[in-house]
Amino acid sequence: MNFKRFAACLLSALLLLSSCSRPEPAGTETGSGETPVTIAGTPSMPADLPDLGTLDDETVKAWADLPAFDYKAADLSSLVKLGQVEGLSVTAESAAVTDEEFDREIDSLLDSYAEAVEITDRPVEEGDRVRADYAGYKDGVAFQGGTGYDQEITAKGGTGYIEGFAEAFIGQMPGEEFSFNVTFPENYGVDDLNGQEVTFVCTVHGILTDEEIVPELNDEFVSSKFGYDTVDAFLEVYRLSVEKRKEESVRSKLYNDLWSMLVSGAEVLSLPESEVRRIYASQRASYEEYASYYNTDYATFLASYVNTTDEELYRDAESYVKEDLVLYALADRMGVDPTDEEYDAGIEELAGFNGMTAEDMKDYYGEDTLRVSVLWDKVMEAVAEKADVRQ
Repeated sequence: MNFKRFAACLLSALLLLSSCSRPEPAGTETGSGETPVTIAGTPSMPADLPDLGTLDDETVKAWADLPAFDYKAADLSSLVKLGQVEGLSVTAESAAVTDEEFDREIDSLLDSYAEAVEITDRPVEEGDRVRADYAGYKDGVAFQGGTGYDQEITAKGGTGYIEGFAEAFIGQMPGEEFSFNVTFPENYGVDDLNGQEVTFVCTVHGILTDEEIVPELNDEFVSSKFGYDTVDAFLEVYRLSVEKRKEESVRSKLYNDLWSMLVSGAEVLSLPESEVRRIYASQRASYEEYASYYNTDYATFLASYVNTTDEELYRDAESYVKEDLVLYALADRMGVDPTDEEYDAGIEELAGFNGMTAEDMKDYYGEDTLRVSVLWDKVMEAVAEKADVRQ
């Protein structure tokens, strides 16, 4: 798994945070089966892998509770040897947005607002996809999770709904309210609903087809969707947004390309094993908790839900630590040491890119994770300034 991708995802806001490839610290819900980064002079899969199968819960907990390795206080020269840092040659795309690119962005935007053509002049037939509202009631009181608006439902059995629900839409006329009773299974999993009969009140708005209508870019569209009076006013602001996104995308790719060179050119002399174990155990504890939630065992959960193995999880932790060694060694070499104010500003920027508040970002990802991302960004900015960047 790869740290640079994690930071780049946060910084560019072009990818979902949960899709980033470096493993998150314990408590976040990600996983990957990617091959760990190989650093020059260091085998990506050392032979001294612990016997993970014999680890008991107490050992895993003890490893997870190990103190975090202090990269800033450590003598990194005994752990990692950097390769070339300054003058790296890299090609970067132009950040300028051409008219053709902007036209494609507009087309993509309009496509995202395309609406399916709906049939409203005939009853629902078995197998039709319908757009409908529904509200469920038990003893006349709406129950939690029983209400939905503009939901797409396929009118036939075996589509994941409780027996009798989707089938009840067959024969209904769009625009007319109807109701029906169904009984939840005895083992549904919600105490108040297990084996209980409930009533659903529903309305079909339309029968969906495969044909779509793409809206026109006109004053009515930009006013209803974005609050602008005219197309020209909207385009002026939207172009600035597109330019900002491309600028971030180009910068992200540049930093990633440089990071790959830096990592592949570095030689890790020794890994702080306690930090590898701490990260591995924290992630394992998190996955064991998820496995319990899904009523399965740890190994099955890794294979079925995360597409990885226990050994790969440990290797991922090694790769995580290897990249941190390179990062902090680079920060020391480049003289990058952000102040608390700079970290706070960087986290605010990350939050803004991702449509979140800084506090929400900290709660979800942890402040330490975000501070490392800010540090990575500033380190890569310093490296880029001294690189031979060509277009």
